[in-house]
Amino acid sequence: MTQLDLDTTALATAAVDLRSAASSLGDLSGGVLAAAATPDASGDTRLSAALQDVAAAWRTAHEALESELGSLGAGLAHAAEVFEGAERSTAQELAALLGGPRPEGVA
Repeated sequence: MTQLDLDTTALATAAVDLRSAASSLGDLSGGVLAAAATPDASGDTRLSAALQDVAAAWRTAHEALESELGSLGAGLAHAAEVFEGAERSTAQELAALLGGPRPEGVA
């Protein structure tokens, strides 16, 4: 018989971490890179132009990575909810089958 042992809290925590990473990446492109690319911040127009080129070249990959991290976070959050619901449902069905008291926190 196959046994599946998942830590739904770990899944939910990983989802939050991935969403946080995606948010941090979003902040980076709009904040640090944009600010560093200004001539006033870099102090040199050639350096500023180079930083703008780096930011532009990285933008597509950056946006894709940010999107993927967000999607992974959403997927893990959904998986945690589904498996938590399955555990709850299994406990309810088993309690009903055995005629015993329902587990704590289960309707």
